[in-house]
Amino acid sequence: MQSRRPAPFNVVSGDLEGTTWALPEGAIARLGKGIARGPKLALPPGGVYFAAQTRIGLWWYEMSSKLPIALWETERGLIASADFSPDGEWIAIANWDGVLKVMDVQSGECIARMDRTEAQNIYAHVVFSPDHKWIAIANRDGNVEVLDVHQGVCIARMDRGKRDTESNDVAHLEFSPDSKLLAATVNNPKVYSFRDGERKLINPNTEGTQTYVWHPETGEAIVKFAGRNFIFSPDSRLIAGACPDETLSKTEAADSVYNFISVWEIATGERFAYLTEHSKWGHRIVFSPCGLFLASSASSGEDGEEKILRVWELRNGVEKMVYTDSGKFSKEPFYSPEGVLLAAVDREDTIEIWNMEHREKLHTLESHPLSVYANWFKKFPQRAIADKKTEIGDGHTSLTLREFVCYPDPVLFLPDGATLATKGYRMGVVLWDVERKQAQKTLLADKRISSFTVLPCGNMLAASIQDENVTVWDAEKSGEPIAEFTEAEQAHLIWKTAFAPTGDRLAVGSREGTIYLYDFNCQERLKPLIGHTDFIWSVSFSPDGKRLVSSSSDKTSKLWDTASGEQIGTFPLDDSRTLMGVAFSPCGSIIATAMFGGLHLWCAETLTTLLEIPQPQTQKPYALAFSPCGKYLASGTWWRREEGMEKMAIRLWDVATGEEITTFWGHPTDVQSLAFSPDNTLLASGSHDCTILLWDLKPFIDA
Repeated sequence: MQSRRPAPFNVVSGDLEGTTWALPEGAIARLGKGIARGPKLALPPGGVYFAAQTRIGLWWYEMSSKLPIALWETERGLIASADFSPDGEWIAIANWDGVLKVMDVQSGECIARMDRTEAQNIYAHVVFSPDHKWIAIANRDGNVEVLDVHQGVCIARMDRGKRDTESNDVAHLEFSPDSKLLAATVNNPKVYSFRDGERKLINPNTEGTQTYVWHPETGEAIVKFAGRNFIFSPDSRLIAGACPDETLSKTEAADSVYNFISVWEIATGERFAYLTEHSKWGHRIVFSPCGLFLASSASSGEDGEEKILRVWELRNGVEKMVYTDSGKFSKEPFYSPEGVLLAAVDREDTIEIWNMEHREKLHTLESHPLSVYANWFKKFPQRAIADKKTEIGDGHTSLTLREFVCYPDPVLFLPDGATLATKGYRMGVVLWDVERKQAQKTLLADKRISSFTVLPCGNMLAASIQDENVTVWDAEKSGEPIAEFTEAEQAHLIWKTAFAPTGDRLAVGSREGTIYLYDFNCQERLKPLIGHTDFIWSVSFSPDGKRLVSSSSDKTSKLWDTASGEQIGTFPLDDSRTLMGVAFSPCGSIIATAMFGGLHLWCAETLTTLLEIPQPQTQKPYALAFSPCGKYLASGTWWRREEGMEKMAIRLWDVATGEEITTFWGHPTDVQSLAFSPDNTLLASGSHDCTILLWDLKPFIDA
């Protein structure tokens, strides 16, 4: 099957990486591709192209060159999920606003559109039925629906029964091969609330992970069992899934390893087989083409590193073959169309294809375990082998998660203005070359970073907050941390942290309202700041490090003396509100705050209002940054789905007069961080869309 080349929307000649594709007016570059939590891939049958859904749009890539070839759906962005029709002719694309489009791949024409905005859907899954008639969707509340592609209407909502909580817990969604059934694995996770410093379980009666099979036209549940990693038999008569040990109690089973296998006859709702030989976590299950056999792989051994593969004869539920020497064999078994059992060995730099029955290696495919090719292979293994007798592209590592990994909160320029620093998505600190508009390197790449800072001298510090542990690193060094602290178990530390510009202290907020202070130069825990009674929303040091502003979900905001740990004052707000953003002016004399309702400039000594700038209710200010000269203030917008905003506003203000100088419109969701370049010529905006936009300020202010 030949892949259809996608319509080349938004391609800019000469820009092979897509840095300048579909840029908003006033922006000169986009850093990052706009995805979080790794690329979610839509994989067509042909394997020549693939699509990655991101928060700025749908990126199309060519498999061989690993380069982008188109960028779709940028008008709104926030792509939640996508899937190809079985023949690869259409692609279904859903965004966070509940809009689902079915588009022709070659022309880019919209074939059908369904607006599910009344249900406030953010789709976790979009799946075509094999006969092209239906699309199944799962939204952020864990509700599963079936939509008629041609009529553009919802025909059924799947019945999950009564639930204590609704959450985005659908882990796997798939039609049966004959399109007459729909199955989903739902996690039913334990949900906790944090109030008054207590961690409380909201849904103590949760069933844990379950797999449902429904009639797609009626939503009626046919079979339900405790299990995951399900697969239908080729004739759609059976469904198999990994399940827990049924001798355990309900609570124990919900938290246990799913190492056994249940096989159910769907028409009768009866269990056909219960296979208990695997001792560790079950990974992959696959039926033979004839439907008479089942192959399964799981971890084995004390450390779980060895992989063991078993083959079962389903007629009598007995084990036919065990491949115990499968330390070298992958956890990815599959059958050829002729019924030969094969397996993929996912090594560090290659995928090996083995004939399990003959114990013979058939092919070695150059790839990386996180690569696009590996994902495509798992979805279309037979086609991968048929097409793959030569190397992909130039034989180098295929596109990996690294290209997409960026979480720009905060975003900071280094003193020379040539380098921009952002947080990697959870791991490391990414340095970007501003002139070349590309990533240079990642510092502390193996460390889970909660926050970092760039000191006036150019040194970089990073902090990791995990449970009750606080670790501080010199970002330029990958060795031992420079400081480590541990709080009591009841101290629920959170990611709201701030480094003092003096380079010696760190403030860490908590769920219960306490702010913990650490002097990491002296390895000393300082007096905590006690006064808030709820989740700490923001913390910010003054330029000299002697004062700190905090804001909490208790709707109060306070100014503290960091040396004594005493409260200096409370911001005199006309009604109780939480400060969404806080910034000190470079000289420390002005405090800018952003809250629902507007911007305020305060005297840092007296906390009296210097200037108030009202904002439209539909545009909630959030991120703030002063220019290095102190004459200008930039503010970013908080996204509220119900307001229907397509792009977020970034406003530039004159500090002396409160006059709005200009407004940029660019990110599709929250602007979380802003930073001026040292020479005032650029503004960098970091967003929850996981990109940084660089804006040219020269036409608007004196550099």
